[in-house]
Amino acid sequence: MVTLTMTPTKFQERLAETEGRVDTEQFLQALQYVRDDGHR
Repeated sequence: MVTLTMTPTKFQERLAETEGRVDTEQFLQALQYVRDDGHR
């Protein structure tokens, strides 16, 4: 398994590449959900 480190800058670059096709607010909420779920 290869682990990739996604820095905040890399996330911003990737989201910018989507040119509005991704709801960034919903995407960030999903990331927070996954992070919080892993902390339980």
